[in-house]
Amino acid sequence: MSTIGRTVKNFMKVGPSSYLRQMDTIGDTKWGRLVGTDVFGNKYFENNDEISGRERWVEYASEVQPDSGDISPEWHGWLGRMVQEPPMEQSFEPKKWWGQPSPNFSGTPKAFKTYNTTRPKVN
Repeated sequence: MSTIGRTVKNFMKVGPSSYLRQMDTIGDTKWGRLVGTDVFGNKYFENNDEISGRERWVEYASEVQPDSGDISPEWHGWLGRMVQEPPMEQSFEPKKWWGQPSPNFSGTPKAFKTYNTTRPKVN
């Protein structure tokens, strides 16, 4: 959470609906230019006036528990500051062995479960 003055200033810039969404998902108010939107509908923003590490963020399209697995792989590098240009400005060529991104099922009934492949040692 930031200072009250910064929160009020950002509330005036982003508006009430975006303010409430940001407080619900990221717990802070931010404003910046819209850099792009991915195939899932997530919106990516940037504000270079912020301190390092806070200048890029994503507003998830899903309303029900947004997860970092909802970010498409080409935007992941930009969001993590591994590359400076957004994916639209890069010659991004997906490889055939990458496959489609899948959600993280940890903590759900679809989570990976190991099974024993050895014989029991005690009868």
